[in-house]
Amino acid sequence: NFFLISILLFNTLQAQDISLFNQLNGHLDYTAIGNTLNTSENNSAVDCVINTASSASLNLSSTQTIEAAYLYWAGSGSGDFNVTLNTTEITPSRTFAYTLDSSRQFFAAFADVTSLIQTERNGLYTLSNLEQIEISSPYCSTGTNFAGWAITIIYSDPALPLNQLNVYDGLESVPDNITIELNNLNVMDTNGAKI
Repeated sequence: NFFLISILLFNTLQAQDISLFNQLNGHLDYTAIGNTLNTSENNSAVDCVINTASSASLNLSSTQTIEAAYLYWAGSGSGDFNVTLNTTEITPSRTFAYTLDSSRQFFAAFADVTSLIQTERNGLYTLSNLEQIEISSPYCSTGTNFAGWAITIIYSDPALPLNQLNVYDGLESVPDNITIELNNLNVMDTNGAKI
């Protein structure tokens, strides 16, 4: 079997093409948790408010062992690269940027939080202190204001078949449509494959 994770964060100064970040092999699968910080759907007709924190729960079974955990956060504006996950201050090891036009730019950030998730395991995760989000004009008037976060958790379980799991990431703009070519794939059997 083959599993694939693709983290596509919306809108990118120079776009960072989606590319292979990590490849793992074993009795593996993945899950993801995360949340938005927007209080309502993006459009120009609603109040333009973004919270500075939001939460999501992780619920793995006792047979699932966390092998890797990757935190991504993103938003409108030039970026906030110091956030808190539960009570741990997080700074990114990689950042991404994209300029849509002369008035709007966007950011994303990545941190490996494997040891934190292995220690805390199941429970409520709160990303907070994501404060430097641009919501003034023209972001609100064009519905391009946003902030959000996600943690991709890769786990092993002896009951799973042998799998290859690829983690692709990057930051590209999503116009009306987008084509992303994924390389480094060697799929012998697509039965049970997912993206």
